[in-house]
Formats: sequence, structure tokens, C-alpha cells
Amino acid sequence: MNILFKTVFTLVPATLMCCGGPLFAQNGKYVITGKLPAANEKVYLGHEAGDKYVITDSTKVINGSFMFRGAVKQPGFYKLESKHLKNPIVFILENAAINVSKPDSVSPVVISGSPAHDVYMNFYNGPWKTITAKAGGIYGRLDQAEKAGKMDTATRAGLDREFRALDTLNIATVKQYVSRNPSSAGSAGIIYDRFISYPNFPVAEELYGMLTKEARQSDIGEQISTAIKTNAKTAKGKVAPAIAMPDKDGKIVKLSDFRGKYVLVDFWASWCGPCRRENPNVVAAYKKYHDKGFEILGVSLDSKKDAWLKAIAADGLTWTHVSDLQAWSNAAVKEYGVKAVPASFLLDPEGKVVGKDLRGEELNKTLAGIFK
Repeated sequence: MNILFKTVFTLVPATLMCCGGPLFAQNGKYVITGKLPAANEKVYLGHEAGDKYVITDSTKVINGSFMFRGAVKQPGFYKLESKHLKNPIVFILENAAINVSKPDSVSPVVISGSPAHDVYMNFYNGPWKTITAKAGGIYGRLDQAEKAGKMDTATRAGLDREFRALDTLNIATVKQYVSRNPSSAGSAGIIYDRFISYPNFPVAEELYGMLTKEARQSDIGEQISTAIKTNAKTAKGKVAPAIAMPDKDGKIVKLSDFRGKYVLVDFWASWCGPCRRENPNVVAAYKKYHDKGFEILGVSLDSKKDAWLKAIAADGLTWTHVSDLQAWSNAAVKEYGVKAVPASFLLDPEGKVVGKDLRGEELNKTLAGIFK
């Protein structure tokens, strides 16, 4: 089933309000002003640059107020961080007069002045609430069935149908919103959130094509383009990127060691709830088809070995497991363009991709067709 909520990062929507009194940006530059719950403490402005997080600037909060001045080539996601902020404040920075305010620990974040950020958050404060309301109901029924021990084949199939219907609604809702705002980097941000972070590359490519040149050339638009190109490395029929990584005992295991068999490259982690819920299905598939030539290579995004090994034992995962214990910096994660877990790639005996993100009944049907 498709998981609509990433297990490692939740963007907390800012409350959109009009705030009076920001300074005016001039000559293609930005001015960020605001209030934070800190006294004479530093606040940092940073963003993702390729595979690295870069601190762009820092300043002191004086009497609860701060200011940044600068310029960006294109609009993109940035973060404000300080010791007094429980979570980073994420917003779209562009050359404008922007106010970012959270005067105390209980007040909501208030952001104004960035048209792109307004477009971005208006989606989450509007159409997206319909999606989350429906998703909450489905996840509630899923949890109830699992706690009651009633997750039989029929129940799982019914929930899978509900998730597929939710995906259809999700796609239609985003498409309609992007069509109304095709020139905004905010629309690019929504496409990235919904179809890159939760991979659905055919839809991502379609919606990316709806953006104007201006939006495609934003930092976020370029990230979408890069992700699409990386995804092409694992398109059906392509030989999957090489993997060479330590197993539980420190021995280097290579993906090429599995040539001659069908192999599922399964990206997961001990801390990933959806991964752990999917594991019984994967275990059942392994037991049924292993003797016929089906192998699994588990690639963990864990950073702590004890947690990794404990989850393997608890879930009865008896296949080969590897990890460099670098979490999201895992070398294979970058090569395969994994943005969310669980993620999987089914390879044929020649190492070519024949399926991606096969879960639940979809995995079982695919393997049944292969080993009929």
C-alpha cells in the first residue's frame, strides 16, 4: 500500500497570517525579519545543497528580534534553527520582505511575505486537509485490525483498495491545484512532497511538465528534475546500481552475488512503522518462493546496530541483511534515489529491474506470475 506520510520527517504547516511592518526588500534581495523565543542566542539560516546541509548565514536574536539580509538565485526551501526552537522553521525563501515569527514556545509559527510560500501553505491549509481526514480513517481501521489480530487476506485487500482510492484522490487534488498555480515554486514544493518524497515518478513527471519555466528553474524544481533523472537509473529493464555493503558480521556483500536469481532489494529500518507492518508479508513471500529461486537483500537505514539486529530477530527476517549504519546517508539510498521507506526493487536473474515498490498483494501476485 502507498504510505502518504513519511516516517522520518514531518513538515509542520505554518499558520498564514498578514503581519504588519516588515522591511522592504530591494534590488532582488531578501530581508527576513521576525521574533523568536531567544535572548542573545544565535539563529541559523540553512538549506539542502545536493547531499549536504549548508548553513547560509547566522545572526543573533536581540530582544526577541532578528534580521537576515541576502539574495538567492532561485526560490527554495530554507530552515531557521536555534537552540530555543524544538523544530526547525521550514519555509520557501525568495527575494522578498519575509516575516517569520514565533515569539514564544506555545505560539504557532506565522510566516508572511513570500508569495511562493503562500501558494505552498494554502494547499496544506486547504485541499490537503480532505486527504489527511480520509487517510486518518483508513490508518485507524488498519491499526484496529492489527491490534485485534484480524489482518487476514480479505481485510488487507480491502484496506489496499481504500489506499489506492486515496492515491487517486491525492493525484487529482494536487493536479488541480498545480494547474491553477503553474508558475509558483510553491507548486513545485507540493509536487516534491507528494510524488518525490512518496515516490510516484510517472505522476511527478506529468505534474513537473505542467510547471512554467520559472517554476521548473526554482531550486525545488531542479530538485524534482534531479530526482527524476536518478529514478531513471532504476527504470524497468535497467540493470540496477551496484551495492557493496557490510552484513551483520562485517562481511562485504555484493548485489552481484545474487545474479542468477530473482532478488528483492528491500530498503527498510527498525524505526520505520510501515516497514515493520509490511515485514510479515515479505516473510511469507520469502518462505513461499525462496526454494524456487527468490532471494531478498535487506538494506537497512538504521544508524544503531543493536536496534537493527533486534528488529531482524523480532520480525523473523531470515534473509541477507546489509547496512553501513549511515541512516539516510546510506550509499545505496543515494544511488537508488530512495526518498521514503519501505522501498523495494525486484530484479531478474540478470540484475535488471522488473518491479518497484511491490507490497502486499501486489508483491504476491508478481511473484506468483514469475514462479508459476
